[in-house]
Amino acid sequence: MADDRILSLSLGSQQVTGAVFSKTAGGGLRLEKLERRDFVGDPSEDGLRNAQAAQALKELVTSLKMKGAKTSYVISSFPVLVKFASLPALDGARVDQIVEFEAQQQVPYPINEVVWGYQLMGEPGDVEVEVALAAIKSDELTEIDNMVLAAGLKSNGAEFSPAALYNALRFNYSDVEETTLLIDIGARTTDMIFMEGGKLFIRTVKIGGADISRAIAKEFGTDFGSADHRKVMDGFVALGGPYADHDDPEIAAISKVVRNSLTRLHSEVMRTINFYRSQQGGGAPAFVLLSGASVGLPFIREFFAEKLNLPVDHFNPFRNVSVAKGATTELAAAHGHQYGDLVGSALAQAGEVPIRIELVPESVKQNRELESRKPALILALIAVAAFLGATGFFFAKGAQLATEMASQVDSKAADLTKHNNQIKELQSELAVIDGQQQPYVDAVRHRVYWVQVFNYLSSKLQNDLIQMTSLEPLSSGVPIIEDEKSALSAVAGEGESIIEAFAVKGLWRENPRGSEVVYDFFKSLKGDAESGTQFFDLQEVDISAVGTVDAGTNNDRFAYPFTMTLPLPEVNQVRFSK
Repeated sequence: MADDRILSLSLGSQQVTGAVFSKTAGGGLRLEKLERRDFVGDPSEDGLRNAQAAQALKELVTSLKMKGAKTSYVISSFPVLVKFASLPALDGARVDQIVEFEAQQQVPYPINEVVWGYQLMGEPGDVEVEVALAAIKSDELTEIDNMVLAAGLKSNGAEFSPAALYNALRFNYSDVEETTLLIDIGARTTDMIFMEGGKLFIRTVKIGGADISRAIAKEFGTDFGSADHRKVMDGFVALGGPYADHDDPEIAAISKVVRNSLTRLHSEVMRTINFYRSQQGGGAPAFVLLSGASVGLPFIREFFAEKLNLPVDHFNPFRNVSVAKGATTELAAAHGHQYGDLVGSALAQAGEVPIRIELVPESVKQNRELESRKPALILALIAVAAFLGATGFFFAKGAQLATEMASQVDSKAADLTKHNNQIKELQSELAVIDGQQQPYVDAVRHRVYWVQVFNYLSSKLQNDLIQMTSLEPLSSGVPIIEDEKSALSAVAGEGESIIEAFAVKGLWRENPRGSEVVYDFFKSLKGDAESGTQFFDLQEVDISAVGTVDAGTNNDRFAYPFTMTLPLPEVNQVRFSK
């Protein structure tokens, strides 16, 4: 393969795609060849899907004549966790440490069990910088990487689909100044990618084309494969309103199932837009683009245009990419909206891109380290060979030189011993400085901790039937701050406690269900604990053990009190200085 060729691969949940690009003058791209292999069956059945993916990848590599090529590859967003966080502007020496600390807070797995990467975003001089984090479990990435190696390729690591799509979007739609929303509907997930100037935001929801096929299978009482085939062959989005149904009642029913599934997705799109505007400070989208295999359904563009009341079009990743003639041109023209991640990956391999977050397996890291050492090892080998040859040839002179060099080495050793002592002194100073920086790390955590506590409890108050009147942190079962005088002493600094629980006091007001609303509130907190997304440690706890609820049987007041003591798991406990 010529040096200017670029191999781009995308490993999706229901298809594998690959392309060969070449560089053009001025930093452009030319698509030389494009291939796609689809899978059958439910993508949630990992065993069947992985076997099909491995076979399809081998066929694709052979068809594109890529064996032995070194490339990175794009993975879907399904196994990847993407988080955004705001951090105070930091100097370069401390960025990695603070971001790693933030990753430990954001990623719900032990940090040594994941492969993660990040990129800082924002303008120079900003008070805060935005950091985009991406993480995947190490064993899942290793399994994917082994499949790439088994297909006869040399792996250079992975990037995740939303980042590749964003790079393709910026490259092809750089002339669009308004806020643009790209909705990529995959088999298992839908990614919503916002482009607003240099700003980026990504949100992924677990709704995709496979959910539409499952809904059809349920409606008609058939298996997933048959339902998926009917969706592809006969499916379209029912227009609703005054438009007449299809003449075939089965096809009409399929179209309504598709519309109902997309209506659920539309709700998530609206929720994401509102979050982007309110929490990320973004602007309202003025333009919407659709990508992914599912957006090939007829009338899907009209559906989103009607629901969002915005201009909607299919994403064209080849808008600024020249395409070779023949079958490649036909495939790119008919299904171009499916190949945005291929273009984004090729751009990343060709040069600089707006976002570059690599997810690198351990084996690839080791290969990179070995490659970086090869020049030094070769030079060392040459030097050793030259030294041995010179020593043999000038044996007599060598003895004299060795004596002189020994004297020089002794002198250098004395100098090095002096420097070594200085280094040890500096290392001791660094150890002291490292100890001094811990309060700043704690400050970053405290900066978001209390907001997380209040936001979490507020999200569980679904109505105004109950109100919290007091939220009190506890250490060893005792309030940390007992009164205003204690609060003042906490500022002065008199010790350190561990916040192990929160005492909640509140009132519930009269309603048809009575005090049951308090038990509903507790069950909601406990439900999170049992699902593994808890903030409080309530998995094996009954409300009778941690709280009291006035049953309100006297009917003599408008509201009745309740109390709860909510323990914290160790991961959510924080230090509190007095």
